[in-house]
Amino acid sequence: MSKFCPSCGEELKDDAKFCKNCGASIPTNEQTQTTGNMQQNYPIETSGNDHTIAVILGYVFAILIPIIGIIIGIYLSTRNDSANAKKHGKYIIILAVIIWFISFMMVMRG
Repeated sequence: MSKFCPSCGEELKDDAKFCKNCGASIPTNEQTQTTGNMQQNYPIETSGNDHTIAVILGYVFAILIPIIGIIIGIYLSTRNDSANAKKHGKYIIILAVIIWFISFMMVMRG
């Protein structure tokens, strides 16, 4: 059975008294039993969510179906977890509006 550090989540040897990653003291079996079923929170590793699929779909729809491109652009521009998504969201909105305007002008003209 593997043990994990209560501070950083690093996998430890069964007889470890300290974490080799962060140096935190590891509770013994007696200490673990007295804590009962307390939930331990480990940091969640994120891979830097850049919303890549939404960005790609946004550009595709901005060109093909501008109203959906605008919706995706608004979604991306409101993301607070990625500056890249915010930037592309604004570009997608601008592109969709330009394409929409061009297509509108072509319809009115012809």
